[in-house]
Amino acid sequence: MLLHDMTIGLALAWVVILVGGWLGWELLRQNGRMLLRLDELEKRLIELEFGEGEEPAGHDDERADRFSNRSLARSKIKRDGLKAGTPAPDFCLPRLDGSGELALSELRGRQVLLVFSSPSCGPCNTLAPQLERFHCEHPALEVVMVSKGEPSENRAKVKEHGLTFPIVLQQQWEISRRYAMFATPIAYLIDEQGVIVHDVAVGTDAIQNFISNHSPSTMTMPDELEMTNR
Repeated sequence: MLLHDMTIGLALAWVVILVGGWLGWELLRQNGRMLLRLDELEKRLIELEFGEGEEPAGHDDERADRFSNRSLARSKIKRDGLKAGTPAPDFCLPRLDGSGELALSELRGRQVLLVFSSPSCGPCNTLAPQLERFHCEHPALEVVMVSKGEPSENRAKVKEHGLTFPIVLQQQWEISRRYAMFATPIAYLIDEQGVIVHDVAVGTDAIQNFISNHSPSTMTMPDELEMTNR
């Protein structure tokens, strides 16, 4: 009788072990499937916002951090801005005022202050009236703002600050990606040949200092300045 009971107990123990093992295996399988689905969802969200094959960078790194730090580690996108002497990447974007499109190449032969902004960016809104004043005081220099967000939001900011310089809209960060900086506000000075004159100015203070110390007459390449001083 005792042997019979021990046999039954041992059999039950094996049944419990086998069932537990099977449940554990199923949980691992389900967890693995969930992780794969999350990875696919993360990839799809990134592709939708930044373009297929791209990953977020710079200003929007926090979004990737919420999913996984692996995204930033894998990213090969340049995100520290373009350097002086680099040809400014061309673009063609719709004007906010509905008057068609504006291509950067159309401004060849003129000096350009290219500013990246967003209507939801507080520092951008602080900077806006100063850009308008600079635009009015230096008509020989073309101020162009590349913004994002809804047209209605941007029009409200234009009305609020009385902006008269051209404003074009990118969908997400596609033009920011070409200029290697996912942030707002930032600015580039571009000469008549379409070449970036100085490294990117990042933030309100840097741009304020930029526009207070530069005018069309002083926008020369560093090598030209050095030759002039000799």
